[in-house]
Amino acid sequence: MELAWRGAELGLLEELLAAVRSGGGRAALVTGSPGTGKSALLGGFAERAGRSGALVLSASASPAETDLPLGVVGQLLSGATGAPARTADGPAALHDVLRHRGASAPAVVLVDDAHHMDEASARCLLYLCGRLAGTGTVLVLSARPASPSPAGPLPLPLAELLRHPRCTPVPLTVLDEEKVAGFLAAPAGGAMDTATARRVAPHWHRFTGGNPRLLHGLLDDHRACRPVRPSRPVAGTAFRRAVTHCLRGAGAPVASVARALAVLAGTATLTLLARLLELPERTVAACLEELDAAGLLDGGRLRHAGIRAAVLEELSAGESAALHTTAARLLYDNGAGLASVACHLVAADTTTGGRPAAPQWAVTLLAEAARQALAGGGARQAADFLRTAHRSGGGEGGELLTMLARAEWEADPAAVVRHLPALERDLAARRPDADDAAGAVGLLLWHGHPAGAARAVSRLGDVDRAGETASALARIHRYVYPSADDDDGGGGRAVTGPGHPAAGPPGDTGEDMGEDMGEDAERVLASIVYDHAPPVPVAAVLAALLYAGETGRAARWCALTAGADRSRATPARRAAAAAAAAVVHARTGAYDHAAGYAGRALSLLSPGAWGVAIGMPLSAAVLSATRTGAHPEAAARLRVPVPDAMFRTRAGLHYLLARGHYHLAVDRPRAALGDFHACRDLLAGWRLEPRGALDWRAAAAGAQRALNGETGADGTPVAGLTLAERRVAVLAADGCTNRAIAARLYVTTSTVEQHLTRIYRKLRVKSRTDLTALLAARAR
Repeated sequence: MELAWRGAELGLLEELLAAVRSGGGRAALVTGSPGTGKSALLGGFAERAGRSGALVLSASASPAETDLPLGVVGQLLSGATGAPARTADGPAALHDVLRHRGASAPAVVLVDDAHHMDEASARCLLYLCGRLAGTGTVLVLSARPASPSPAGPLPLPLAELLRHPRCTPVPLTVLDEEKVAGFLAAPAGGAMDTATARRVAPHWHRFTGGNPRLLHGLLDDHRACRPVRPSRPVAGTAFRRAVTHCLRGAGAPVASVARALAVLAGTATLTLLARLLELPERTVAACLEELDAAGLLDGGRLRHAGIRAAVLEELSAGESAALHTTAARLLYDNGAGLASVACHLVAADTTTGGRPAAPQWAVTLLAEAARQALAGGGARQAADFLRTAHRSGGGEGGELLTMLARAEWEADPAAVVRHLPALERDLAARRPDADDAAGAVGLLLWHGHPAGAARAVSRLGDVDRAGETASALARIHRYVYPSADDDDGGGGRAVTGPGHPAAGPPGDTGEDMGEDMGEDAERVLASIVYDHAPPVPVAAVLAALLYAGETGRAARWCALTAGADRSRATPARRAAAAAAAAVVHARTGAYDHAAGYAGRALSLLSPGAWGVAIGMPLSAAVLSATRTGAHPEAAARLRVPVPDAMFRTRAGLHYLLARGHYHLAVDRPRAALGDFHACRDLLAGWRLEPRGALDWRAAAAGAQRALNGETGADGTPVAGLTLAERRVAVLAADGCTNRAIAARLYVTTSTVEQHLTRIYRKLRVKSRTDLTALLAARAR
């Protein structure tokens, strides 16, 4: 066995063997923490001694045989005689065998893990150690360091043996960086060449603390996965198994301290560890020294997450829950941060599947920790806290459900869907306060539950603040769902395609809300930037400003949402801000910017997570792609599934308009006209005037002309051109270049080229000269 990294220690043992050949006897005590290679050193020495002709007798003590009298001596005598050992003659038996065999060749007696030896065997070896002269024997024992043992004092004969003055000390420590490089490049390992081993040695040393057993495990994992970057160690199954073996070799008290360290993580102190384990501090301190000597610690903490995970794997579910629950209480009593305490409560709840329920003090603490996490942008952590609190119940059950739904919306809006039925039932059974109702209404509106949102608003109390909140929420509710107060609570049938009219009679709730609506829209937009309340479909509310012609105000809020506090920028908020920017840029003609923002918004959340608000980023994406001639991109966006409830909202109205423009651009005037007429019917049903971004009339007229042109209504091929195509044809016939036409019509050069291709095909001409002649003849 090659042990290049233990060359000095092997050399010392070989010197003892050489001294024995000239007569006399020698003894050595190899000490080291678990995993430092005591067994490997004894094995390497035994192999070299055997090759030199020495008689090698070896034994290994075990904790399971501590109470077996003369168990170790029996192993040694069996190796000396080749027959079952007879130990009845007492301590002199081993001495006599060695004295007679030593006359012909030196003998090497090896006992591994001597600290687990039975008392009777310890007495025999103590007897032998005092009479080594004349036996020609080298006695080598391996044991843990002689520091105070957490497991208690050793039996007197064994303690005397391990500190016998004739024993030459051979201490083993963890390897330094140079020896780690030698370990990695050793011929037996064969994992790396010398240059690579020297380069990666610092990384592997930091990862293992230089512990040979951990290095062996890490090397096995390295061979198994062959990472592209060997300097980045991979902690796999073999490494975790090596950590477990080290802890088992250290004994139960040391393993318990390691588990407590893993549970407490960054909050661990000597006092907390002692209280958690109910052990004296001096015992815990001794265990920490052993862990540090084994290279498992760095700065008093477990070296890294891989070691921590390996330690925690050895805990049963019950042990883990008990440790985390006790740790939570200790930290709570010591005034630790709420998040630290809450994380332990969540861990205890997870390992037991939510049973038993957390105590009431824990429920209150979890709720407050969740509020703090939400304020700091930690939505996922807040959701974890609130799930644990909600499972435990308590007097705040309804409010906890609303908070949980809001936190999950921040982390992943799609996850809220499973809570909506319970949320509606809860709001119907109690009178929510203003904040509670505001959060619930936003969630219900987002996911297409206007009736439940309306009921939540109606149940607000009569106090001033609640009344103001109810009034603002009601106006926003009517803006997003203009006919949401119809009998079915949803504004009639959903408009899902061309030609579907908006059902339900015109109501009196879709009136233009003017300045009040603008103020409400700005209040909702402010919640994105300055508050942590979940916004209702933000892009749809932003469209209120655009509808009222307030493009400048809309752009200002768009900039504010884009520059909001990054520490609180959850995926949902980033997506809402990007959707708002896409809407503004699309309505102001900055289509390249709009496409970028829309793509970012749609990449941050899945279609199911958007709820009814998906109509806004999709409409911006479709309109931008259509205006820039990227028709395949527009078609791909239109294949994204949308909820039926979206077509009862203004977001659906924008979507229908964008889809209609796409149909018109790809020569589908009939489909386009169906979408524009659906917009007409929706606005009529909501009693809203078609103006600004919602004016469908000009586009519908173009679709009608194109539709008439398909049948040659005026007997000329020019009638088959769309309005956009006619504009391009006139400018081209006047001698304008494609770039000039693009500048005049605010489109891209690619769009002009596509229009000209369709114009030539429809008019059956081959050049601009033919086009000029045809249009001149038609004018005459």
